[in-house]
Amino acid sequence: MSHATFVGPDLTTFTRLDELGLLVTGQHVELERAVLACRVVEPDQWCRRCGCEGLVRDTVTRRLAHEPLGWRPTLIVTVRRYRCSGCGHV
Repeated sequence: MSHATFVGPDLTTFTRLDELGLLVTGQHVELERAVLACRVVEPDQWCRRCGCEGLVRDTVTRRLAHEPLGWRPTLIVTVRRYRCSGCGHV
């Protein structure tokens, strides 16, 4: 390891959340568990019903478990919601 290259710590890559399209935006460490706040990297504003583009409506928070970190909810993912400009579906 004489030519090792080090970079700054990257929690997103370390927890392999980049493979899921998520970006870690914060962390909260407790005695019993650690919780990571994440957001979705790529926007998905296209309606699955009619194919029109949607407008940002609001955001929702989802609590998920992530396999390398255990069975408890360890991720808080913020997801943008869109309202379709064509059919009005959210």
